[in-house]
Amino acid sequence: MNLYAKDVTVVTTYKWEPFNMIINGKIEGIGIDFWKLVAKKVGIDYKIKIVKRWPEVLDHIKTCPSVLTVGTDMTPERSKYAYFSKPYVIYPLVIATKNDVGFIFDIQYLKNKKIALGRHYTAAKMMKEKYPGLDYVYTENIDEALKLVRESKVFAAVDILPVIAYKINKYEFKNLKISGEVPLMFKVRFMLSKHLKDLLPEINKAIDSITYFEKEKIYHKYIKPAKKVSFTAREMILYFLLFVSFLIIIALWFYTLHNEMKIIKKNKIKECSNSYDRLTGVFNKQKAKELIDECSNAKEKCAVCMFDIKNFREINRFYGHQFGDIALLELVSLIKSQLKKDEYLARIGGGSFIIILNETEIEACKRANEIYQSIENFEFSIVKDLKCTFAVKTFYDKNSEKILNELKKEIIKNKRKNRLFSC
Repeated sequence: MNLYAKDVTVVTTYKWEPFNMIINGKIEGIGIDFWKLVAKKVGIDYKIKIVKRWPEVLDHIKTCPSVLTVGTDMTPERSKYAYFSKPYVIYPLVIATKNDVGFIFDIQYLKNKKIALGRHYTAAKMMKEKYPGLDYVYTENIDEALKLVRESKVFAAVDILPVIAYKINKYEFKNLKISGEVPLMFKVRFMLSKHLKDLLPEINKAIDSITYFEKEKIYHKYIKPAKKVSFTAREMILYFLLFVSFLIIIALWFYTLHNEMKIIKKNKIKECSNSYDRLTGVFNKQKAKELIDECSNAKEKCAVCMFDIKNFREINRFYGHQFGDIALLELVSLIKSQLKKDEYLARIGGGSFIIILNETEIEACKRANEIYQSIENFEFSIVKDLKCTFAVKTFYDKNSEKILNELKKEIIKNKRKNRLFSC
């Protein structure tokens, strides 16, 4: 009998959008589409069985032959009764809060705060294992978790990036936002019953053959970038009034923020707000200038690497600021994972960053090139074509203003020459 002609049952729920969900009466989603692609490449006949709850999926994997599911990650407990494919996509866990919460740059900030998680879901298992001391509230699914955040019954909800982004942008969670990443990566895999062990090598081979364009086509089918639109005169007036209202809200927000900063002046949050960028959690421009000046005043030879996201404004316009912010968070997470103890990352505005390097000129160029290459090779979850323009300068006995101005000029020159790296 042909190994790949035998029937396989794909068991899935319909409540984990955008990985599996019901659209026009049919089961669809990122996980479903990746499975269809893999099944076609391998030549697997299959049928789909939909169940209501995730524990039912696990029961089928345990007890039924020739069963698999499309969207989960490996855990020690599940490995006792199932096999797992290679990951077909990898995303971070993210933290969803109400819009008035600043960037959460340290998971310890969640201590003594209630965090909603989908019961029995992989994200919940990952969080409980890594951070057992946090105060968790378990729900049947991520929709219920986000509702608790919206109603201020919990502080935050945690799940995989595409799920949170999809829910916030599509449903009734417009007052929520992604406020940070958890340093845990969710590797989305197919989970197979033990009877399907012989299929695993071919499934993994098919996953390896999936192209960048195939992945992007599936992702953007469900996580759509913002569309460009044209407006009538009446709509322009309406948007102008909305813009004026927005400015008033911003003014009130700044006033509220000003008062809030006074209240928290006595604790450590005040110290962080003075030195850290609110969105990304890295040092801000003021702190970066202080560090450069400290190095200069000490008569030490230091180096500064500046990099700027190419076409960052266009990225925000095309994808929307929500997804632009996610790209910034992913970029910062990538860079921070490579920094040495004596290297400092700072955001100096928009899509512009600097890294302060305690290196000689040759070593600084080498380090900057390593970071540049890592960005080139990294697969961002939404803004797939993200690129950065780099410039590096060593300095001795120069103030921060002069150094940053020289680097800005170099970045501008590189952009004019369509050059991404100079040192």
